[in-house]
Amino acid sequence: MSINNKFSVKKLQRLDGFYTVFSSLTRMPYVSCDQETYDDLIYIFAAEEACRDFIKELEEQKRPGAMLKIPKHQMAGFFNSLHALDVNMVSFHDEAGEARIDAEDLSPRPDMEKIKASKIPLMNPQLTLTMIYFLQELRRPITRDTAHLRELEEEMVANLIKSHFILGVEAGQQDTDQKSEAVNTKNIRIPFMKSKEGDIYQPIYSDLAEFRKYAGPKAQSMRMLDLTLKQLPQFMVKNAKGFVINPASVNLVLTEDQLKRLL
Repeated sequence: MSINNKFSVKKLQRLDGFYTVFSSLTRMPYVSCDQETYDDLIYIFAAEEACRDFIKELEEQKRPGAMLKIPKHQMAGFFNSLHALDVNMVSFHDEAGEARIDAEDLSPRPDMEKIKASKIPLMNPQLTLTMIYFLQELRRPITRDTAHLRELEEEMVANLIKSHFILGVEAGQQDTDQKSEAVNTKNIRIPFMKSKEGDIYQPIYSDLAEFRKYAGPKAQSMRMLDLTLKQLPQFMVKNAKGFVINPASVNLVLTEDQLKRLL
């Protein structure tokens, strides 16, 4: 770590809190790729006004965002979460200007080999990052650069194909709970969600944090199945239109037809 970087890290860590930008298109931190260094960046501001000005600039580019304040006691957790997004650099703005801080200088990178060896996906950083980039561009209310969008989609698809996913299931019951949106499949019950149009989709998750985020208190009593993309069709319930990846954040729909084409 350089001397200048050490100084910036200490300034950031001494703050009582900071402001960051979430994308309204993904419900995840706004991420950008530096076209010169290819760093994957998130943005942090010491002052509220500077963060609001940055969001205004994004909105002029049809990239709607929202400001989120991270208080002192949540700063360490926020820095830890950057590794799950595959973000390697923080763009820190204060009265002195911008400082680039390596994410590993704020939080040690976890042992990825140990994470990969887990029985369920604890983290899926490359897939998460490519989904963010693709959906930040796809959902912009503009005429998009088709070639660029295709490149982002191809990167995301490559990660979809090689990833594992969590499917949360419930233990089967003898009596039918009419209020529960779940389908009995022998001795397990597979939850589903309905679109505004009444179409059925099944929630799946790229990692443990996304599963807990959506399942909430039910997560403690649910069983987690570790499935590859190839295994997903075996668990598709009758009348389901497909799956929704990370419904509490990126909410990426994967229809049955799209899944067949990928496979």
